Amino acid sequence: MLRVVVALCAGLFLTAPVHAAWNEPHVDGAKPHRILKFYPDARVTSYEHREFDAVDVVTAYTKGAEDPARTETIEGKVFRYEYEHKPGISSLEVVRQFESALKKAGFSVIAAGKQLPGVAGSEEAFGAFRLDKDGAPEVYVNVLAGLSSDGTMSYVTIVEPKAMEEKYTVDASGLYDEIAKSGRVAVYGITFDTGKATLTSDSEAVLGEVRKLLERHAELKLRIEGHTDNVGKPAANKKLSEERAAAVKTWLAEGGIAGARLTAAGFGDAKPVADNATDEGRAKNRRVELVKQ
Repeated sequence: MLRVVVALCAGLFLTAPVHAAWNEPHVDGAKPHRILKFYPDARVTSYEHREFDAVDVVTAYTKGAEDPARTETIEGKVFRYEYEHKPGISSLEVVRQFESALKKAGFSVIAAGKQLPGVAGSEEAFGAFRLDKDGAPEVYVNVLAGLSSDGTMSYVTIVEPKAMEEKYTVDASGLYDEIAKSGRVAVYGITFDTGKATLTSDSEAVLGEVRKLLERHAELKLRIEGHTDNVGKPAANKKLSEERAAAVKTWLAEGGIAGARLTAAGFGDAKPVADNATDEGRAKNRRVELVKQ
């Protein structure tokens, strides 16, 4: 069985598929990528497509370095393919064929070859490729190929970086309903510069709904709470959360809300609402909460 590296085959490829002859039809539901078509003389044995997910891919490779491969978690549209190849084809040929096709499509080569330290073992070959648009990465492709009990197999991960489409919108009425029901509400969408208490422009719409909430309900007094994930030292996280809560209070006060109706407090990473071991959990823990006073 192939040695899986840098989490390229996490999830879908951790369970061994039932292999059939290489020239049988592709697995049900398999569709070629808009740029990278199906590999010829090979069968797709596993396929996954998600409109938004996060996946670890090799985004840089420095030959000769102690840790040559730089792996990043990229969010966006994700495709995963597992191929069973025609008998007699080597893992290196598989990667070189992908390399040739991708270079013709305008991709740059991050790394490609056999026995690459950090990403491929003695019987494996690996390739990492990137397509840029307007100076920014548009598509990453990582390919791992090697021998298994079923012959030569390859695992292809494609990710198109993009921001998640917002489907949940914050509005003043929804905020009030939750506060009336439970006395507090977690607000997502109030964001800050990394490691700072500077509000981003993306926060304006959500902050506007909080201001609208306070304008509609003049009797309402709120404590603004800042919360972080557990990345960093607890003392620094607490200080940062306090500063961020104060920044929200200042924004509202400058927008016409009486300061006497608002207090601010920061709790750092002391009150998580999700598991900090996952990206999703950490995202939920980075929040502002409004608490009725």
